[in-house]
Amino acid sequence: MTLAKYKSRSLIIGMAGPSGSGKTTIGKMLAKKLKAKLIHLDNYWKYNDVDKIPPMKKWKKGIWEKPSTTNFKKVLEDIKKIKKSKNYPNILIEGLHTFDKRKIRKIIDFKIYVSLSDSLIVKRRLEKFGKANNQEWYSKNVAVKFYKKYGEPKKIYADLILNGEKNIEENIKKILTSLNKLK
Repeated sequence: MTLAKYKSRSLIIGMAGPSGSGKTTIGKMLAKKLKAKLIHLDNYWKYNDVDKIPPMKKWKKGIWEKPSTTNFKKVLEDIKKIKKSKNYPNILIEGLHTFDKRKIRKIIDFKIYVSLSDSLIVKRRLEKFGKANNQEWYSKNVAVKFYKKYGEPKKIYADLILNGEKNIEENIKKILTSLNKLK
């Protein structure tokens, strides 16, 4: 499936959902199929400089899980640069807080939300990060808690809600089918 309808302009697709829901995996596969530039919001984390990482006592406050840790101004600047360059026919933005800022929601043509149960969020985070540094406690008591507070309420903006427990290829097929129905 292709998006022939959108060859004359960039289609901006946004994808949000909790940690471990499959956003990055879906994003990589979808970007390849759509010839899209993939923007990972994880790359816009304000604490990428090790010297700026807050002390451990602040971790319980969910410092990594809050929208305020994402540099949305830089995200918007990069989207504008990508559109202006015309190197990619489409742009795909994926991350926990993709739908958090109105300015970004406004420029997204199609919004996808990938849902996942709390228990699978914890399980997949442990598979990804291991049990070191109290990761199980952090996943249950911080990551899930702050996702419920900041991430999950934003799914109301989604044009398509996917189940992150389903097969990745099946979810991509649903996305492509929905995109091809856009007017």
